[in-house]
Amino acid sequence: MTLSSTEVAAFHHAETPADFFACFDVIRQLRPKLLSADDWHAQAESMRSEGYRVLVCRDGGRDAAVAGYRISTNLVHGRFLFVNDLVTLGSVRGKGLGRLLLRELERIAEAEGCERLVLDTAIANLAARRFYTREGMEERIAGFIKPIGTPA
Repeated sequence: MTLSSTEVAAFHHAETPADFFACFDVIRQLRPKLLSADDWHAQAESMRSEGYRVLVCRDGGRDAAVAGYRISTNLVHGRFLFVNDLVTLGSVRGKGLGRLLLRELERIAEAEGCERLVLDTAIANLAARRFYTREGMEERIAGFIKPIGTPA
């Protein structure tokens, strides 16, 4: 079953500790290094000074999908919305919540005067790559990582 935007209870931004605790089970599916809701809240708060925000989609009275994002500007993309995290609770995948979350992020990007919506995903994450392609995103960037110092 696919939901329409009128069937989703609401989108809201996580602002309070209670908001972050309520969506911890969702974000932990994408970021298993987060050991507790307190850890999640502390990490998100530390990134807030860099513009990090958390958009939450509620379905059936519970937080079911989460997107962490920030608005930024660089020479490659101009002004853009960068999606750091996007995940749907495993038990409700396939209902269209990820699609609705992306649409809401596009609306926010447009309202913020952004030229693009940009995100990264692991090369090995074929399901995510197929999803983003279905949603009209183009796979145009190759990313590289070089660890610095001792791994955490």
